[in-house]
Amino acid sequence: MIDLSIIMPGIRKQNWRLLYDSVVESIGAYGYELIIVGPGECPSELLELEKFQFVSDRGCPSRAAQIGASYAAGQYMTWASDDGVYLPNGLRRCIDLLKGKTSRDGVVIRYSEGGNSPNIMHWHARTHRDLQLPGVLDSYAIAPLGMYYLKNFIDLGGWDCKYEHLNLSTHDFAFRVQNNGGHLYLSPDEVFRCAWSNAEGDAVEYFPVDQAYWKNDYPLFKKDYEKDQSSRTIIDFDNWENVPSVWQRRHGKKNIILAPIVVTFRLMKKKFEKWVKKYRKYFLWRINKLFSRI
Repeated sequence: MIDLSIIMPGIRKQNWRLLYDSVVESIGAYGYELIIVGPGECPSELLELEKFQFVSDRGCPSRAAQIGASYAAGQYMTWASDDGVYLPNGLRRCIDLLKGKTSRDGVVIRYSEGGNSPNIMHWHARTHRDLQLPGVLDSYAIAPLGMYYLKNFIDLGGWDCKYEHLNLSTHDFAFRVQNNGGHLYLSPDEVFRCAWSNAEGDAVEYFPVDQAYWKNDYPLFKKDYEKDQSSRTIIDFDNWENVPSVWQRRHGKKNIILAPIVVTFRLMKKKFEKWVKKYRKYFLWRINKLFSRI
C-alpha cells in the first residue's frame, strides 16, 4: 500500500540516491513512492530501487511536478527539491498529523535553507513583503513545502504551471486550499533540509530559477493578487499541457551561454561591494586626515 507519493522535479542526479535513502529514514512504517521528473535519463542503478519512478521531461519545475502528480498513487502527496534530504521521522510525523484531519486540510512542512531555519512567523503569508498584496488575506498560511491528500490536490487542479518555478505555484495552491475551507497545520518539527542559498558556487545552477521568479512568475502573481482571489479554488489539472515542453531558461542555448556571464558579473559586483565595505572606514579616515592638513 502506498501511503505517500513524494514528487520531485530533479536535475541533480548525483543527489538522488542520498535523497532516496533519507526518505526511507523519514517515512517510518508508512508505504511510499518517490517520483522524480527531470531531463535526460535516470542512472540505471536508481531504476533498480523499489518504490522509485523516473519520468523524463524538460519542462519548467512546476510542469515537471504536475506531471509527477499525475503518476502518483498514494493517499497523500508531498514534494521537495533535489538539493536536500529529509530528516529522520519527519515525514512520518507529518502523515500522523494529516491523517487525523479532513481531506481538505494540509500540512506546512517546515524546512531549512543553507543552514537557516525560519521562525514560526515565516509561514504566514503577510510577513513576506512580496506577498503583501490586496488579494492575499491576512489569514493565509503558506506552504512552500507541504503535504496534502492526493485526491484533494487533483480535485483543486494542483499547481498553476503558468508560474514556472514552484515557489509561487505552491503559494497559490495553499491559498486555494484555504479558500476551499481547508486548514494548514504546521509540522511539529523541521522535516527537510536543503542546500538552497546564495552561495557563489551554486549561482549558475540557480540562475534559471531566479530569472523565472522576477521575469515571469512574480509579475503574473502580482497581477493576479492585486485583486480579490477569495473565490479562487479550482483550476484545470491538465494546465501543464499549456506550457512549453522545454524550459528555455535552463535548456535553451541562449541561457546556457548567458547564465555564466551574468553570474560572473554578479559575483564580481558582490566582491567589490564587500571590498568597499571592508575598507570604507580606512578611506574615510585617510580623507579626513588629508583635509585636516589643509
